[in-house]
Amino acid sequence: MGRVDLVDDADARDDLVDGRGPVGRDDDADAEPMSFLRRLAVAMVVLAVALGVGVGAGVVWEKVRPSGRTASSGPTPSATPGAAASPSPAGTAATAPAAPAAGQIAVPADWVAYTDPQQKATFSHPPVWKQRRDNTGIFYGEPGAAAADYGPQMIGVARIAGADATAALAKVQAGEFDGVSGLTKDRSGPATDSSGQPTQELAGSYDREGQRVSYLMRTIPANGAVYVLIARVSTSAAASLNTLMGALRSSFSPAA
Repeated sequence: MGRVDLVDDADARDDLVDGRGPVGRDDDADAEPMSFLRRLAVAMVVLAVALGVGVGAGVVWEKVRPSGRTASSGPTPSATPGAAASPSPAGTAATAPAAPAAGQIAVPADWVAYTDPQQKATFSHPPVWKQRRDNTGIFYGEPGAAAADYGPQMIGVARIAGADATAALAKVQAGEFDGVSGLTKDRSGPATDSSGQPTQELAGSYDREGQRVSYLMRTIPANGAVYVLIARVSTSAAASLNTLMGALRSSFSPAA
């Protein structure tokens, strides 16, 4: 009986070993393919995500990168403020002159430039005004009722060599106005002209051909002489006197 038990126990152990052994080997065989498939699936998912991210980044970059330039290209240089403009092609109109400074009166567009060799001055005058010359200076006046007459409006330039401003004014005053009828001197002394420059001025009025006229003289020292600019209008239009003088001043320059 004791042997039978031992044999039975041994057979049972063999059966247990034999039964557990094959089961254990089958589980491992099945587990290895499943583990490989799982790792392959995970790898495929990761690869798909990486590809998706890469493609998306490429699309975004194409949208945001500057057109026509690579990522390494810098910004397009802009024009430097104040840089000179390229010259205009031949035959095109010249650039318009700069606007007058604040307070300066512009020269009317239709005025005509003139250079006088005797008074050594360049200035402009209205196109239909007539020239008159005397021992004092050069003048342009508006046409009068008759062909030989002059109207009340007039401009002129006189050059006085080797004199100061006060002496130059006194000389022009004596030569042009001291003998006129009903002369009054309204003001005389230092002033600032329409270009902002210091000047000596003399203003007055007198009777001319049955009407009252007002005149203004201002000085400009240049090239060892004093230029005296002269403007005259009807006293009834005295508000235009400074405008006429200002336009003459803006157009004036000494000539060699």
